[in-house]
Amino acid sequence: MTSTNKSFTAACAVISAEKSENYLWVLQRIKSMLAGCMEPRVILTDRDFALMNACEQVFPKAHKYLCRFHIQQNINKNSKRKFSDKEWKEFVRTFWTLCESTTEEIYMYNLENFEAQLKEADREQVYDYMKKSWLDPYREKFVSCWINQTINFRQTTTNRVESMHATLKSHFPSHRNTLDKLVLYVDHVVAKQYAEIRSTFETSLRKVMTHHKKQPMLAYILRKVSIYAIELLSIELKRKEDGLRAYGASCGCQLFTSCGLPCACRLEKLENKGSFHTCRAWRFLSNASPKPTMDSEQNRARSRLAYIIQGSDRHVRNAYVSCPRP
Repeated sequence: MTSTNKSFTAACAVISAEKSENYLWVLQRIKSMLAGCMEPRVILTDRDFALMNACEQVFPKAHKYLCRFHIQQNINKNSKRKFSDKEWKEFVRTFWTLCESTTEEIYMYNLENFEAQLKEADREQVYDYMKKSWLDPYREKFVSCWINQTINFRQTTTNRVESMHATLKSHFPSHRNTLDKLVLYVDHVVAKQYAEIRSTFETSLRKVMTHHKKQPMLAYILRKVSIYAIELLSIELKRKEDGLRAYGASCGCQLFTSCGLPCACRLEKLENKGSFHTCRAWRFLSNASPKPTMDSEQNRARSRLAYIIQGSDRHVRNAYVSCPRP
């Protein structure tokens, strides 16, 4: 994601099967394109063991987390039929409260409530399933107090990838496409992403939200940091006033550890200093620098594709030459 909360495609792959060797090949190709400093620090997946193992082999230093949406889907399949609609909504609400626990102490408190709720309703089997299948083996891969100890920009699901995959597929006129046509469709989607991202950069450099003007601390970063980041800080400033100052609540520092932005307790300390710093990622609003990088990668991809096509038979070469740009 960008500093303005827009998604972009880093790589696309066509594989014949979702097996360990296929995932390894894709991830190794991605790693070969990246400098060491650009390798992913956080990877989100569903509980596909072949994919999880491949990620561990290729990117051993990255933190591996599980998608909450896919966890919820698995729980739905296993347990939803055992609840009424009203009971299910309450169960889901309690589970998400557990997922959002900001400290280990709060997690244990929420877990006790979760257990009591299920046992009181005579659903110990559901609780046992949750404990054995998700909470005991994987809680450190999806509960906030653990996953927010690393910079993840509050990404807890693979929904961005699922959405981009659906967008890409919507550009395919049919299920039968040649590789050269697929490359052109991907090129079209990436070009559209770039235009949208550049537009959001320009908006952040030009526009100021009315309610941000009313918070004096934000004056130092208006038009210097993305509007999305400023909105996160605006919400945190309100939490500082409503929670920390009014009720003496603990901060939890989730915004700082997961996003690199000053959290409520840090904003309290910085209030009289007149300025504060944010993670460099939120200050990246350049309109110029991404373009050469994207163009060079597109040209490199086209050169490699032309090389592959050159070695193919006459029919494939003709299809590549005559294929219209989407």
